[in-house]
Amino acid sequence: MARHPEQPEREGPPDADTVRAHLVHLSDLIRRLDEEGALLRAIPLLLRRLGDIRRVLFDYEVRVTERLLPIEDPVERDSLRIVREAAERERHLSEEWGRDFEVEDKGDH
Repeated sequence: MARHPEQPEREGPPDADTVRAHLVHLSDLIRRLDEEGALLRAIPLLLRRLGDIRRVLFDYEVRVTERLLPIEDPVERDSLRIVREAAERERHLSEEWGRDFEVEDKGDH
């Protein structure tokens, strides 16, 4: 079950249910304030809540989905570089070998 947004944060990144609960809670709050005619007076409260939710969203996006900021692993970066360099050398060698082994027909038989 989703944790209510007002409960203390647990260790680790938030799960999808927690993120959804924060967003639903904010939307309910905005709807209620608007119905009561207090939406514009509640801007300081909304800004605080938005800041809290922004932290949760950022934490979820970076630590759970890893979509927001690509985290580059130095070992992976070096491995990819090595593979690219090997592929480039192979391409060059194939081009050179292809030229060396071409049969030239000079008509001398």
